[in-house]
Amino acid sequence: MTRHKNIFRQEPKQFKGQEIINKKFVKKFLFDADFRETKLSFTNFDSAMLEGARFDDSELESVSMRNTHLAHAKFRNALMINADLSYDRTTPDSRNTCNYADFSKSDLNRSDLSRCPLTYAKFESASLANTNFDRAVLVAADFTGACNFSCSFRFANLSRARLIGADLRGADLSFANLSGANLRDAIYDETTIWRGARYNQRTRWVEGARRPAPL
Repeated sequence: MTRHKNIFRQEPKQFKGQEIINKKFVKKFLFDADFRETKLSFTNFDSAMLEGARFDDSELESVSMRNTHLAHAKFRNALMINADLSYDRTTPDSRNTCNYADFSKSDLNRSDLSRCPLTYAKFESASLANTNFDRAVLVAADFTGACNFSCSFRFANLSRARLIGADLRGADLSFANLSGANLRDAIYDETTIWRGARYNQRTRWVEGARRPAPL
């Protein structure tokens, strides 16, 4: 009789404190894996299953996580410059999401999160300068105190998102959905692009009140 193999336990999951360079984890099952305080350079996690994985306090230089399942994963205080967390227009597995992922206090400068499904994701006090969120699903995402300088949110779904105190100078919110979003105390100027942005009566602007958008 063939012995049943549990594919969820075949891969090692303890990587804490290691240095990993040019390694491929493509399509690997790494649920709840521990990558805390690791240094990951040019590592490929494309289409891997990383639900609940922890990357707190890690350095992820030019890491690729395209179409990767990152639901509930934690990247708190992580350095992720030039990371690729984008999703294809048609993802091979529609169940893959990044919902509830936590990027609080992380550095995602110049990273690509276009089309990424990030419902309820956390970006509190994160550095997101020049980050690409085009067409990302950011429903109820938390950007409280985040630096979104020159960030691109074109066609992104930011409905019910929290942008309280976020720095939006130079950000492009063209055709973004801001229905029910909270932008109280957000920072913006003439370089912020609001062209075609959608909003409704529940959208809260800088003064915390209902008012016309600063388009």
